Amino acid sequence: MSGVLLIPMAVATGVVVIVVAVAVVLVVLFVTVSMRGGQRRRAKRRGENRQERADARERGEHGERDRDIAPEQTRPRIDPDR
Repeated sequence: MSGVLLIPMAVATGVVVIVVAVAVVLVVLFVTVSMRGGQRRRAKRRGENRQERADARERGEHGERDRDIAPEQTRPRIDPDR
């Protein structure tokens, strides 16, 4: 009689083990996907930062060029015909 009582308990234990194993796999999968998403977001942000730095550098170069040209444009012109 005791053998008959152990079979349902063994089946229930097996079901619990399977459910726990599936839960662990799902948690690991969720963490892995989450980490990969974070890596992609960081890589995208790095690319955006690079582009922003390049744009700022270009604006700085334009500013320096404009600053160097400005004194020439503001000098009074001497008209040789006068």
